[in-house]
Amino acid sequence: MRTLAALAILTCSIATARAEDSYDIKVYPCPRASGPIVADGVLSEAAWQDAPLVTGFTWYNKPELLPVQALFRVLYDDQKLYFGVVNDEPLIGKLAPVAQARDTHAVFDTETIEIFVDPKHDANYYQFAANAAGSVWDSRGSDTNWNADVSAAAKVDEAGKQWTLEFAIPWKDLGITPTAGAVVGFNVCRDRLIGNAREWSNWAQTQANFHDPDRFAHLVLGATPEQLAKLAPEFRKGERHGPLVIYSSEGFANTSYLAMARDSLKKLDEQLTGLARIAEEQRDAATRAELDKRLQAYRDEIRPFQQQVAEGSGIDAAAWMKIDLRVDQLSRELGQALWEARLAALLSGI
Repeated sequence: MRTLAALAILTCSIATARAEDSYDIKVYPCPRASGPIVADGVLSEAAWQDAPLVTGFTWYNKPELLPVQALFRVLYDDQKLYFGVVNDEPLIGKLAPVAQARDTHAVFDTETIEIFVDPKHDANYYQFAANAAGSVWDSRGSDTNWNADVSAAAKVDEAGKQWTLEFAIPWKDLGITPTAGAVVGFNVCRDRLIGNAREWSNWAQTQANFHDPDRFAHLVLGATPEQLAKLAPEFRKGERHGPLVIYSSEGFANTSYLAMARDSLKKLDEQLTGLARIAEEQRDAATRAELDKRLQAYRDEIRPFQQQVAEGSGIDAAAWMKIDLRVDQLSRELGQALWEARLAALLSGI
């Protein structure tokens, strides 16, 4: 009875350890700036064109897209991390930027962009915010006594019905030295408080509020497609099971998705081999037959994916999302099947 009770507790622990959402897991390959960047709110440097331009902001507490969007790019060099954000604003005539004192909550009273950075990818994060006047708020977690040498500048374009904002955040204040392939947690959020609009949105979907580092997106510095493939387990820290979505410049994603698909299918095949080994060890014919049946069904299902990857073509964002979601589901199912088989073997010896 003690053994069964312990197994029940273990089962409960495994279930509660898993993430409870299927939000997209966003990955942003961040290129090194090809020239100097001046945070003046204009985004005029040619280097910005090397960085993927992304959008798709959702409500902070639900996955629906907002009708008024923001777009952004990210760059880095040895000294700083740079964010350039373009905010669409159909009510631009009502935007009246007001400068505020550093770290006063009034920074959040109008149009504001919030940047969250988790430099060591360990949920110890920093918050940076600036309004449409370029007034800055920064904190280490909720500690507003902490200050960085961050600079921010905004520019309002009434004719284009948008306003832009640039951040330059020193790496030394984040406590790390940037290296190629490093993973940095981050999120970009918007507070749109203009006219009758009261909208709080995030790029990486969070739960409850913006301070949710477990669900931040992943910034990968100077990443190659091969590095991205090896980092897939890092992106899924916290037992996250949503689709991995890589945002990139034209031509980069296909190679990245193909490398990641190969790696995922290799790991899945290793699990299938483990299950086959357990099936062979079963003394009970019915248990062995059931495991063999599951194995065959899994192998039949992944065969088209394996063929698609072997051909080395057609692995774009849509194809990758389909493979990634199903392989992740199969991986969990296989893990459960392996656990059940081992449990059955253990109980048969009690």
